[in-house]
Amino acid sequence: MKQLAVILLFFLYISAPACFGAAVYESTLTVVIPPAASVESIQTGKNSTVINPKDGTHTGLEAVFNIKTNGDDSVYDFILSGTINTNQGDTSGCFIKDGKLYIMLANTAHPPDISAISNLISNTGENKNLIAYEIFDNSGANAKYINRNGIPCKKIECGGKENFSVHEYILQTPYHGSYSIQDDSPGIYEAVMALNIYRKP
Repeated sequence: MKQLAVILLFFLYISAPACFGAAVYESTLTVVIPPAASVESIQTGKNSTVINPKDGTHTGLEAVFNIKTNGDDSVYDFILSGTINTNQGDTSGCFIKDGKLYIMLANTAHPPDISAISNLISNTGENKNLIAYEIFDNSGANAKYINRNGIPCKKIECGGKENFSVHEYILQTPYHGSYSIQDDSPGIYEAVMALNIYRKP
C-alpha cells in the first residue's frame, strides 16, 4: 500500500505544471540597423524648363540628390546615370565626349530611332527628336566619368562626408548639332537621371 502511494505521488508530480502559480512574462529585444548609405532625389522647380525653339537653349535644369553614407568610399560606389526612351525601349541616355559628360533628352510622344544616339554623338546622320546637353557638377563633389558595364556614367565620391548633396546642373546650350528647329518635333523631351548605390565586391 505504501508502495502504491509512492507511485501515485510520482505520477502526480510529473503531470503537474512546472511552476505552480507562476506567470510567464516575455521581454522582446530589438535592434535596428539603418542603411549604411541612402540616396534621396530632391524635386525642385529646376526639374523642368521651356527651351527657346530658335536655338534650343533653356533657362536652367538641375537634378539634386541628398546622400547619407558612413563616410567610407571603400565600401560603396555612387553612380550617376541617365535613361531615355527610344523606339526600341529604354536605353542609356548619357555619353562622354572630349572629357565631358552629356545627357540626352528624348521626345516622349515621338521616341527617337535608336540610331539617332550614335548619329548625335558623332555629329553624323539624323538625330531627330533627340537633344543633348552637358552635365556640370555644381556641388564640388569629387567625381570622375567612367564606363560601368559599358554604360557611360559618373562615379561620385563622398570624400569622407556622411551627409552631402549632389547638384547636377544641365548646361543651357545644346550639344553641337543635336537640336534642329526643322527636325525636332515640338512636345516634351525627357530623361531620367538616377543616382544608384552599389556595394563594392
